[in-house]
Amino acid sequence: MPYEIIIGDDSQGNKSKLIVENINRNKSQNVIIRYFQNQPSLGQLANVNSLIEKTEGNKFMLLHDDDLLFPDALETLVNLNESDPSIQVSYGKQMLINDAGEDLNIDGFNERFFRTKDYEGTVLSPIEAAIVQQFPNNGYLIDTYIAKKTKYSSKEKVGNAGDFNFGLQLGLSNYKFYYIDHYIAKYRISKNSVARNGTDSAYQSYKLIKALDLPAKDFDYRNHVLKIKAPIAIVQAIRIGKRRDAFKIYFEQWHKGKILTLGGIRRLLLLLFSRSRE
Repeated sequence: MPYEIIIGDDSQGNKSKLIVENINRNKSQNVIIRYFQNQPSLGQLANVNSLIEKTEGNKFMLLHDDDLLFPDALETLVNLNESDPSIQVSYGKQMLINDAGEDLNIDGFNERFFRTKDYEGTVLSPIEAAIVQQFPNNGYLIDTYIAKKTKYSSKEKVGNAGDFNFGLQLGLSNYKFYYIDHYIAKYRISKNSVARNGTDSAYQSYKLIKALDLPAKDFDYRNHVLKIKAPIAIVQAIRIGKRRDAFKIYFEQWHKGKILTLGGIRRLLLLLFSRSRE
């Protein structure tokens, strides 16, 4: 069982507060549940930083409000860390679920992020694991002092790529990452999630990766990810009015090979008929 559960609530009203109070009254396990209602709302990134600052245990695990842990998730990661105390950041596979909590059965989801048996352990360096997003958006276990030292960057700096940038900063600091080939978290793709309601995460993460000063050995992973992100980054840049950036990405080396494809032509038409808000 965890030492404590800390909830940072950005919602209005007292529905969540009443639920937590009811759980605290009737809980059978000796787990501290601390609830904080943010007035005014902090926004996701500042809320996460607030939770990190309030953490008293020596390990920190983030779980966004839409997502779930597998029943043995915490035990699996704690046992892993106890078997090798040098591990500073540990994580596993994710399952995509819908609003009802049902497995969406998305083929190749974990493979896309190098979360397979072949990459278990420390096969990828910390920065490689961050770039390819083997390090997940939540459900990881990290030394609390590292989380407090790193923190999340503001939305003004990284847009909706806060989770990605957090992993990137951890990787750049070369903390010891460990991937275990075991399901840890369930990532919900809901009707109200950022993933479906518009985001600039691919655009922002594209810029963050491109700006990295990496050794030659990491170029393959960097180029692999930039090629994947480029088409999405272009569309997202157009949607948020960054037309100049979208044009730039369109003709960069990581998108050139897609220019004459059907998708490339569609993106060009979007560019030509879009308006800049810069």
